[in-house]
Amino acid sequence: MTHCRSLVLCLLALVVALPLPAHAEDSGKTASVRCDKGKTIADALDDHHGPLTIQVFGTCHENVVVRRSDVTLVAGAPGAAIQGTDPKVDTLTVTADRFVLDGLSYGLKVNGGRNGIVVTGASQAQLRNCTVRGSGNGIVGGIGIQFSSGASGSVDRCVSSNNPADGIFIDGSIVTITNSTIQSNTRNGVFVFGGSTARIGFTNVFVSAPNTISDNGANGIHVSLNSLGIIYGNSVTDNGTNANSPLGRFGVLVVHSKADIPGGNTITGNPGAGVAFSGSSGFIGDPGFGLPFVNTIRGNSTAGVLLALGSAAVVRGAIIDTNNGAGLLLSGRSTASVFSATVTGNSANGLQLSQGSAVLFQPVTPLANIGGNTSTDLQCLDGESSFTGPLNGSPTISCTGF
Repeated sequence: MTHCRSLVLCLLALVVALPLPAHAEDSGKTASVRCDKGKTIADALDDHHGPLTIQVFGTCHENVVVRRSDVTLVAGAPGAAIQGTDPKVDTLTVTADRFVLDGLSYGLKVNGGRNGIVVTGASQAQLRNCTVRGSGNGIVGGIGIQFSSGASGSVDRCVSSNNPADGIFIDGSIVTITNSTIQSNTRNGVFVFGGSTARIGFTNVFVSAPNTISDNGANGIHVSLNSLGIIYGNSVTDNGTNANSPLGRFGVLVVHSKADIPGGNTITGNPGAGVAFSGSSGFIGDPGFGLPFVNTIRGNSTAGVLLALGSAAVVRGAIIDTNNGAGLLLSGRSTASVFSATVTGNSANGLQLSQGSAVLFQPVTPLANIGGNTSTDLQCLDGESSFTGPLNGSPTISCTGF
């Protein structure tokens, strides 16, 4: 009998020692927030613990902060929105990992506040099917979507337009931008800043997913301060609408940074150069991704491609034509290595070199085709600039070899 009682006690002790079953919330709870009936997202975050999906109905007039991981906000019906009420605070701030915002087939709007959506220090944030507009001002106000302080994530099928500053601002972060529209922002369309890496126009498995980046006040894409931009398959058109923009009016501007522009981009109608490098390096037409590597750089002003202040670039397979200026313009001891590019019909020189710059035409078939440009196809403006390598056809040349 004593032995039996000891066994029972032992079994009871074992049961007590076993962990309790996880609460249903821990496996992922769904909560509906009827903002049209006075409910708030903040209350749902306070009321539920563990992984949580919040369905948003109506317009939530609040500034939301997500401080814990594994939170998902989805649109519960057409018209779902978050409208910031404090212009000095970001409308939606995310500081925790694995956050998802998905408007599904309805779309989800995030408007108002200093900035629209700010992901700071959080990893694996996913923003999908959203429309975003901030309303603040200043250097870091009035931005649609911002990633900062080591954040990482993606933006897919979103619209970030008509912001007082940038459509998307990336500061010290890693972000992939696909299938999105970034247009009519007062400053840059996409601003890649402060040691960031941005993959713009294709997925992390190198599937084309182009963006439309147009009609922004300054530059379509601005990569600066030791950042890297990987840019594929986008339409970058008619940026530089602000004639007084202090940041320039280029399609793609790379300053003290690097850019790989593998192919598939159409860069047209920008008042500055289509692509400009300043103290930077890049690759236009990189076949290493296994994707089509032709970029079309057409109808821009100043130049099709500009290299300045000691920049260096490889230009491969690009179509650089009918720009209102030189097709390829090098200054300040810059260098270009040109493979199989076509530079035709530009309103100034085809290739213009100055201040000790150099161009190397590579003996790879088909040879580079430089011809039919107004004035001279290959023009050196000083005795220290030079070129080497074979060219297709009989271009006009006013330049010495090495």
